[in-house]
Amino acid sequence: MNSLSIENLDSEMETNCPVCESKNTKIVQKILDFPHFPQMWFYNLSCSDCHFKYNDFINLAINEPTRYTYLAENKDDYTSKIIRSSNGTIRFPNIGAILEPGPKADGFITNIEGMLRDFQGKAEFLLRDATTEEEIIRINEFIKMIDEYINGNLPIEIVIEDPFGNSSLIPFDQSKLKKQRLSNKEAEKLKTGLMIFEDAQNTSS
Repeated sequence: MNSLSIENLDSEMETNCPVCESKNTKIVQKILDFPHFPQMWFYNLSCSDCHFKYNDFINLAINEPTRYTYLAENKDDYTSKIIRSSNGTIRFPNIGAILEPGPKADGFITNIEGMLRDFQGKAEFLLRDATTEEEIIRINEFIKMIDEYINGNLPIEIVIEDPFGNSSLIPFDQSKLKKQRLSNKEAEKLKTGLMIFEDAQNTSS
């Protein structure tokens, strides 16, 4: 992947909505600075008519397939920030939870506790559609388990993988963060959610 210049990336542009083709659609691009961490390019597209929204992030310092691994062991560790691009895969091996990108995957910023709560929310949604007693028991056990991890700040490992190196983890304890380059074979196995928008016109300098 070619390196990305940060010149004039803070901007606002008009484009056609990829869903309804409305011209009342804007793209906002910003450079985000995080303490002790490389700059991130934030990209937001929003349509005023159909309300379609899309976010993504690009790490301006890393251009290779990357895996981050971190063991959260206390309340402070649970505040470690997660920057997930549209191509990022997030795993919690301890609880068997995984978030993989799909065709319309969004980028977002959260922390470890927030990500666990998101998994819990998805499980609660599934609970409404559960049809067997076995399903109900299994989902309720998963919801309860996440509460136990968060309330007790139990040790939990998080793994973030991105074939383009755009997802990141900003740890509370830098010494516990492990970062490694994925092999081409490992990167090819990961799902991606890359979306490309064209015909954008810059409306500010």
